[in-house]
Amino acid sequence: MKKLFSLIAILGLCVSLSMAQTPAVQAQKETTKAKADAKKAAAKVKADAKKAEKKQADAAVKLKKDGTPDKRYAAKEAVKETAKETKTTAKKTAAKGTAAATAATTVPGLKKDGTPDKRYTAAKEKAVAPAKATKKEVTTVKKQTTTAAASAKDYKPTIDRSLKGPNGEQILTGPRGGKYYINKNGNKTYIKREAE
Repeated sequence: MKKLFSLIAILGLCVSLSMAQTPAVQAQKETTKAKADAKKAAAKVKADAKKAEKKQADAAVKLKKDGTPDKRYAAKEAVKETAKETKTTAKKTAAKGTAAATAATTVPGLKKDGTPDKRYTAAKEKAVAPAKATKKEVTTVKKQTTTAAASAKDYKPTIDRSLKGPNGEQILTGPRGGKYYINKNGNKTYIKREAE
């Protein structure tokens, strides 16, 4: 009986030890796995931070040693921006071009970009009509300016007989009210207005 009891005790001890080691091994595996995941996450965060710093450095204005902005880098950024803009405008114009091409195929007398083709008579008439209207406007404006110029040419200065120049010259009044006299060289010399 003692042998049987000792055998059961040893068997129970072995089973309990084997059960106790499996969770410890699993726990150890889980902790190493968690540490590895933490390292990967930290490395990813560092990489993201470096990328963000690099983007900020690229976006920030590069400065020379004296503190003034370096224009060489600004040109590269402008080229990048214009390249992006041209890509977007190219896509937009491609979409417009297909729409204009369909419109051009349906309506004769239009170019691919939708402007009237002057080779067709209907398009010529449409293009000439606005030009005639603008010509009429130009001629009316010219007439108005020539009448104003003619009135300025027709102006005859009035002589102020109550005043005399420094050497006894006649004092004349100009078209805008200024008073002047003709000096010995034949030039107009304006008289300063006195405080009244």
